[in-house]
Amino acid sequence: MCIFYVFQNNYAYMNIKTLSLFSLLFMAPLLHSQAVVKGTVKDETGSPISFASVSLHAAADSALIQGSLSDDVGAFLLVEITQGKYVLICSFVGKETQVSLPFEIREKDKTATIDFVMQTSQLVLQEAVITAKRPFLEQKADRLVVNVANSAIAAGGTAMEILKKVPGVVILQDRVTLGGSQNLQVWVDGKPSPYTDMNALLREMPGDQIEKIEVISRPGAQFDAAGGPILNVVLKRNADLGFKGTAALTLSGYRVDQRDVDGGIKNYGRINPSLNLNYRSGKINLFGNSSYNKGRYYSVIKIDRFIGDDLYIGHNLDNTEYEFKNLRFGADYYAGQKTTLGATMRLWSRKGAGDGFNATTVFAGPGGPQIDAFDTDNITDSKRSGLYSNVNAKHEFNKKTGQQLTLDLDFNQFTSRNINDLAIYAPETPLQRSLSRQDVDQPAKIYVVKTDYTHAIDSTLKLDAGLKFSFANIHNDLNFYRNEVLSALESNDFLYKENINAAYINLSKSLPSLELNAGLRTEQTRVNGFSMNEEVLTRNYWQLFPSASALYKFTKELGLQASFSRRINRPGFQQQNPFSYFIDSLTYSRGNPRLKPEITNTMQLNLTYDNQPVFGINYTITDDVIVENAPQLEGTKTFTTSENLAVQRRLEIQLNFPVKIGKYIDGFAGNQAIYNAYDANYLETRYKQSRWHWLAYWGINVQLPAETKLEIGGFYMTKFLEEFLLVNKLAALNLGLSKTFWDKKARLALSYNDVLYSEITNAIIDFKDVKVNFYQREFSRQLRLSFSYQFGNTQMKNPASKRAASENETSRVKIE
Repeated sequence: MCIFYVFQNNYAYMNIKTLSLFSLLFMAPLLHSQAVVKGTVKDETGSPISFASVSLHAAADSALIQGSLSDDVGAFLLVEITQGKYVLICSFVGKETQVSLPFEIREKDKTATIDFVMQTSQLVLQEAVITAKRPFLEQKADRLVVNVANSAIAAGGTAMEILKKVPGVVILQDRVTLGGSQNLQVWVDGKPSPYTDMNALLREMPGDQIEKIEVISRPGAQFDAAGGPILNVVLKRNADLGFKGTAALTLSGYRVDQRDVDGGIKNYGRINPSLNLNYRSGKINLFGNSSYNKGRYYSVIKIDRFIGDDLYIGHNLDNTEYEFKNLRFGADYYAGQKTTLGATMRLWSRKGAGDGFNATTVFAGPGGPQIDAFDTDNITDSKRSGLYSNVNAKHEFNKKTGQQLTLDLDFNQFTSRNINDLAIYAPETPLQRSLSRQDVDQPAKIYVVKTDYTHAIDSTLKLDAGLKFSFANIHNDLNFYRNEVLSALESNDFLYKENINAAYINLSKSLPSLELNAGLRTEQTRVNGFSMNEEVLTRNYWQLFPSASALYKFTKELGLQASFSRRINRPGFQQQNPFSYFIDSLTYSRGNPRLKPEITNTMQLNLTYDNQPVFGINYTITDDVIVENAPQLEGTKTFTTSENLAVQRRLEIQLNFPVKIGKYIDGFAGNQAIYNAYDANYLETRYKQSRWHWLAYWGINVQLPAETKLEIGGFYMTKFLEEFLLVNKLAALNLGLSKTFWDKKARLALSYNDVLYSEITNAIIDFKDVKVNFYQREFSRQLRLSFSYQFGNTQMKNPASKRAASENETSRVKIE
């Protein structure tokens, strides 16, 4: 408010003549350098062609500048064209694409006239295009890009399944981890969603919408300071000229033997149709996609609990039927050569019904006689929905130097309603039941304002700066019933409010053999939590987050990169919510409003070859580690809670190498040696544990005859330590086969995931009085068949990504 007041008063006293003079001086170069490009489009007979697509591109790199359509008399007009060298590309269905001779707009020029005479096409661009194939892995300056859009293994899968293709990513207990570490963020389209169940969303989001996944292992100052590495899921958004669409259908399933958990032999699977559309012409780009995912999956959990001298052996089978709907649409408007306005909206909803059964048998110690038994039915009904909306603007002051200003306004809204009905009974008296119900209603609203500015100080030095303000309100209303009577003791009403204000500055310097990057981010965090209208949580603090990196090139191919960053991991909403949530009759979780944020300092050293990471060392120290599953006993029940317990040290040594055998086999392979250590005091006992483990991963492509491709992917990880859990080895082998046909418009893919059925979690907890053996398997093994078809203008692409090889330059250029 003070800044606005000072600005307002200063503005009132500014000299109007000075303002006018400044405006004229500023606008004069622009006015003098702007011109129009016009012309006509006709056929061989001289007849005008209406609605031909005409696009203006930079001659140097084919970057699209502006586009238009010819009118009823074949005329077109492009305005506000600045100085530079250009080419025009003209296309129309049934005609050969025409590319003009390069021409230059100079300061004194007012008009460029280009007339096109289009010839009838005999074969429309069938062999006249050269398409660059994106590699599966691309190492950028600040991120690793995993291109999954054309993967046979990924085709028809969910977002969660596609994430398994990212080197180092392992799914543990339905959570996304990187090398076994859960200190990982998953974003969608560059946007974090910390207040929704991202794992549940990814589990059912159709993977056909995903273009690529970006692994940002060391987020710089321009990123939020919260969390560890970022996995950014980038959804498809076509920018081709004209109209284009893709329709797809996926069927998947498997028959599973569940007799070891009293479930018999059951069938599981899903059906997933999707549609992706895009239209671009002139100044407008429209895009949208929709998908539907309906299916059935399962989760099996076996738990052995040692409580005193007794042994509780339980096995649990949860079958879930779900229906997931997703709609995403948006538009870009190119208001001028330098200004772009855009809007995006995403709507999704999910309905699920679960049927769980748990059987628990109690023995008088291992090998002892049975002393008790009881069963638990767990019927769940869940409804979730989300709305994401974004309005954005970008103005490029200078395209050559990259000077630009962007503004984003976001509004997110999530709703969640989950009902769990638990019925506990003895096997011999199933009608005598102890009933309980958890009814949780959780709406959330998030508002974000963000602006970023990039300025090139000179040809080697660039400045980035920005501001961000986010506001979140999450309400959790839990009603707990015992035998249909509301239990005030176990019910809760929790209101959580969070405001984060941030500012950052980042400098990057490029020298002939050295690239330097340094940034500083500051964030203010304000949090309030109210349980039953009583304030149980309050935080208000500022923190600084420096980051720096350097890349030195010994030769053109060989380089050495070093980096440092300081990050924060704030407690999650559910972690701070002081209520108990029952998983089964003997297991529940409880929030902790006393949690503090954990701080992580990371140092990394990488040896690169041809911009690919070959060998790397990463060392991380985390203070006030939030142990999410700190175990405790409460009578015969085991519950977990989140606690600030430990100092964690993690060392990763990574070796990657490409795979290239002849002309037809390529891919990647890599491995990591990881050391994980915890030093904590908990329940008046010191917990000091450490362990090395090894992770290997691979993805191999084999090009077969007749436009057919075979893919082999997977991972293997030895026994590892994660908090109080010691997890046994994990592995997965995935196979995929794909074929394109119908002039590459159609694609059929068949995949067999988790071929060896080895993506099964076995873990133990052995700490003080808590001794638990844990086993979990899920619907990881399945066969999947996917078909997709492209329609519309599939031949003509934005020349930034595809150029005609035989360019028929039958055009006339005149500059005035």
